[in-house]
Amino acid sequence: MMLANAKVDTRTQGGTLVVYVGGYLNSSLGEEVDKVVGVQVDGGMRRLLLNFGQTRMVNSIGISFIIGVVEKVMEERGRMAFCEVNGINRELFQLTGLAKYVQSFDTEEEALAFLSGPADGPVS
Repeated sequence: MMLANAKVDTRTQGGTLVVYVGGYLNSSLGEEVDKVVGVQVDGGMRRLLLNFGQTRMVNSIGISFIIGVVEKVMEERGRMAFCEVNGINRELFQLTGLAKYVQSFDTEEEALAFLSGPADGPVS
């Protein structure tokens, strides 16, 4: 059951799936992100941007879902980025090692430019 203020929205921009994660990233929201991304990756989508601009906090279970999404994209030789990650969540991504595998950008525009460019760098 999703909380009223937690949601996942998506849009496609130039061949990249942009996933907007809104609310508190816990088991419920993490499961929804995993489901949305899984359907798209299984359908052939290979570029993914997770926008955390509306994500207040991420707990340990939320992190495990994000790690699962990263693994899924990597297994399919896809490219992935994060954007608009607040300070506390950015630190959490660094502590858990996610920052080593997925490049994070301040803006969605920067992340989309990276994902549409040549495949080089972390988690491409």
